[in-house]
Amino acid sequence: MVVSVQARRQRGFSAIELMNFFALAAILTAIGMYALARYVRHGKTAEARESLTRLATNAAEYYNRSDATQPSGASPQAVHAMRHFPPSSRTPVPEDALNVRGKKYQSNGMDWAASPWKELQFSIIQPQCYQYSFESQGSGASAKAQVLAEGDLDGDGTRSKYSISVAPDESLTAVIAAEIERSDPEE
Repeated sequence: MVVSVQARRQRGFSAIELMNFFALAAILTAIGMYALARYVRHGKTAEARESLTRLATNAAEYYNRSDATQPSGASPQAVHAMRHFPPSSRTPVPEDALNVRGKKYQSNGMDWAASPWKELQFSIIQPQCYQYSFESQGSGASAKAQVLAEGDLDGDGTRSKYSISVAPDESLTAVIAAEIERSDPEE
């Protein structure tokens, strides 16, 4: 039996085929790394959104329950006119923004023991990527509250900011804004 010369030659990869393979592998790796980075960043921003939503909900409940702190015997209209949010936070948690610049901050119970955090029944026990603050003003129909979360996820000095507002409606019931405001969310 006669075997042809071509059949006897073993088939190998040419330099062009190897270069194409490595180029394709590099492109797929780059796409995968980008997708992974977005996934990790999205997980960190979920912390801010969930915390802000929880804080805003607790602030609305505090406002709606603040009638109980008014003098007894007052008319319902007068009591509702004195509804209020907890006082503004004196310092954010963590106090120094550098503590969440490209890293996580492990807060402790004392960070959340002061006002307004104790009134809002809020604390974070796991390491956090954002600095939280609470601002409030006024009473009754003119009361307003805003919850803020700021962080520098990649440590480049650009801070992503999230905020949500709470204000009373015509019936003096606290209502949370429909959307969380974002500034540089993908910093």
